[in-house]
Amino acid sequence: MKRYIDPITGYEIRQYTFGPERNAKLYFTSENFSPDDKFFYFNRQSTEGKRDGGCYRANVETGELERVTDETYRGFAMDRVKNLGYTCKNETEVYAVDLTTNEKRKLGDLPAGGSITGHLTAADTGRIACSYHLANKIYALCVLDPGKTEAEVVYQSDYRLGHAQICPTDENLIFYIHETEGDAFQRTWMCDVKERYVRPYYVEHPNEWITHEVWAADGSEMAFMKLPGRVMIGDKDGRHFDQAAESEQLLHPCLSRDRRWICADRISYLGVDVQEGVVLIERATGKTKLIATTGRCKTGADHQHPSFNRAGNQILFSNPNENGIAQVCVIDLDQVMRDW
Repeated sequence: MKRYIDPITGYEIRQYTFGPERNAKLYFTSENFSPDDKFFYFNRQSTEGKRDGGCYRANVETGELERVTDETYRGFAMDRVKNLGYTCKNETEVYAVDLTTNEKRKLGDLPAGGSITGHLTAADTGRIACSYHLANKIYALCVLDPGKTEAEVVYQSDYRLGHAQICPTDENLIFYIHETEGDAFQRTWMCDVKERYVRPYYVEHPNEWITHEVWAADGSEMAFMKLPGRVMIGDKDGRHFDQAAESEQLLHPCLSRDRRWICADRISYLGVDVQEGVVLIERATGKTKLIATTGRCKTGADHQHPSFNRAGNQILFSNPNENGIAQVCVIDLDQVMRDW
């Protein structure tokens, strides 16, 4: 780990990885820190000629790195409350990972011959859900319930389904999207597991571009983007929506656990070039402040994808290096609050 002063914002940043391989934080739709905030988790690309990739954890204070899973696992994500992670081995085997010991325990299997199209997610009841590409090439939503060893397909579609996120406090609701890798006619959807019923979440109008959605930790609402720079907040049922903030070139919004703060990355896209970095937003006022600058992302996997720790006093983000490859960094927010 090294500490440096951001040349534009003046804030101290801690950098934990240095490449040349990609070291990217977990996606912003998962918790990234252990419940005690002692560790954060990230995905490492294998070094050329080595098999050292997988999910790693970093000690926030010391910078010590420890490998949690190897390359045979993917889709790692963290429980919102319990000291557990969830991951897939060989595409279809679902495992729970004890975040204290890193011990892995098999929970069950997803349908044979398929693959997940995002990371795993879990409700507070222990139900695990994911979007999935079945062996017959149909897309699906799958759930694996506690005590069961075979996942159940609860919805199927010809559309490419992705970004599935079960509501953290309501196992009956699974948010998902129609993935086009760009704009979509109607992107956001909600699945009622019990009724096997799906409906649009935010009903899009012509020329609206909705993207990058995430549940609040308590499952009461969702944050998402209306491009090019509006952060929107919607209630759980998709009946009421407010604009929380508007700023230049925002992309991935994430709520603090108390829902008072939002962080987001600022990225060059749609032909507009900006100084890329991480912004902090006060939800009550909409005030937005650039708090960290970064290099330019080489790919979507190298996006900053910022997210808060559990206490809400640190933000973890990927900082693309001079080659555009992600490396993980943390900024302490105490220094930012002194200037707020």
